[in-house]
Amino acid sequence: MKGIMLASIIFLIAFVILYIYGYLSRSKDELVNKVSAYDSIEKYNYVLNDNVTTYYKDEFQKLKGLEEEDKISEQVAKLFVIDLFSINYKVNKYEVTSSQYYYSDKREMFRNKVIDQLYNFVIDNSYNDRKQELPEVKEVTITDTKKDTYKLGAEKRDCYVVKVSISYVKNLDYDTKAKIILVKDNNNMSVVSYEAL
Repeated sequence: MKGIMLASIIFLIAFVILYIYGYLSRSKDELVNKVSAYDSIEKYNYVLNDNVTTYYKDEFQKLKGLEEEDKISEQVAKLFVIDLFSINYKVNKYEVTSSQYYYSDKREMFRNKVIDQLYNFVIDNSYNDRKQELPEVKEVTITDTKKDTYKLGAEKRDCYVVKVSISYVKNLDYDTKAKIILVKDNNNMSVVSYEAL
């Protein structure tokens, strides 16, 4: 009986020591690549993370001063495309920050589609050790903007159709021309459709 008690106590002490060692080891392997909010536009509930490119930051600032609906639509279309295709700064495939520019009722569907079809191959970079080559948008140019109507559910809504040309820091065969449709969504002009041309 004493032997069993002694063995149990030794086993318990060994377990506690291993647990504490494991806990201390985990705290040393803290995530290196953490993302936090850098800026925001409260009026639209848009947030800019601190890991984005300088180009994206500059374009985000431009949105703050716009008043005309067509210009806001163009700028939101640009921000959407820059954030969607600048995949190099994403920590992992779940960082679909471009979804904030998407229509609120379809946002989750859009996010899931991007994770499954566009970001599905993105290697996690939580420890800042990714060697994968990923695209970065160099410039988005508006080539055409027109007012139109868009069928959203059962109703027709006024919309803006914005066509863009996209260039990259390095050509990795991603979309270079696209058509983006935006509608009014509460205070925002939100993307409801993206189509590569």
